[in-house]
Amino acid sequence: MRNVVTMKDIADELDVTVMSVSKALSGKEGVSEDLRAKILAKADELGYKKAQTSSNDDGSSHNIGILIAERSMNANATYMSMQQPLTSNLLQLNYYGLTEIISDETEHLLILPKILKENKVSAFVLLGQMSKEYVEVLKNTNKPFLFLGHIYDNENGGGIITDNLYAGFTLANYLLDQGCKSIGFVGNIHFAELVMDRYLGIAKSLLHRGYGLKKEFLIPDVNDYGEEISLILPDEMPDAFICNDCRTAYKLIHNLEGMEYNIPKDISVAAFDDGIFADIGIPKLTTYSINYNTMAQLAAETIVLKLENPNYHIGKKVVHGNVIVRDSVRKN
Repeated sequence: MRNVVTMKDIADELDVTVMSVSKALSGKEGVSEDLRAKILAKADELGYKKAQTSSNDDGSSHNIGILIAERSMNANATYMSMQQPLTSNLLQLNYYGLTEIISDETEHLLILPKILKENKVSAFVLLGQMSKEYVEVLKNTNKPFLFLGHIYDNENGGGIITDNLYAGFTLANYLLDQGCKSIGFVGNIHFAELVMDRYLGIAKSLLHRGYGLKKEFLIPDVNDYGEEISLILPDEMPDAFICNDCRTAYKLIHNLEGMEYNIPKDISVAAFDDGIFADIGIPKLTTYSINYNTMAQLAAETIVLKLENPNYHIGKKVVHGNVIVRDSVRKN
């Protein structure tokens, strides 16, 4: 039996983006008339059929939920950095992103989000980490869904993620190449797997170079509920610190400068997530940057494809990043 033809099939045939195919098929601006004609012709040739909505459709078929755990949002700006471009990309695909913040109580008591309970969306995106038990409750709604930013290792559902272990390994290697021999990490590795993986990447880099790990160089920035806490620094300082995000990095720099350390002359500081805090302070931060716009675009296209064809296999799509060199790391 022939598989359902999706927008991705048309895009692959013509070597264009799913976004271009969507715009052409929905009559929206953003593609040339020549390309629109080619896309429409290819859609007809392949037998593409637009997903039909029921006669009593209340509009929810064009709504896609974006669920964000409150604790993840408070502790890390990463997830909010993806929410806005995800909403924008869904809109370009003729869908509306409805965001609901999942409170700690809702997650703990395993209560369905309002937009799912009231059937306001036809699919949903899980943005950031939620408990395994809560994920199971969400999956039991039998709506198409997608992980974004985090996926458990034993989870068969598809998702768009970044390789955080590789990110930690790469950023630590850069610091070691600049002459650092010891690296501390500022982040709570028990709060989220994303943080744990970043730390493991740093540990791998140090071990590869023959350097040991010191427990006192592992400094939590939040408690296990994602609430910000004071940084307790060791008596003996490492050559460098890597922070879980840029906001924490500037908090660390402020503390170190209060102790009369010069950054980066005495201690280098780097961070993950090239956010708005990366280049507004002094010194400007060396960071590991992820293209969150690319992740958001992939997520929007993928969840729409899943709606077109429930049998569409998403898999794990990994978006890599790179080191952005600024002024907070001492050059070799």
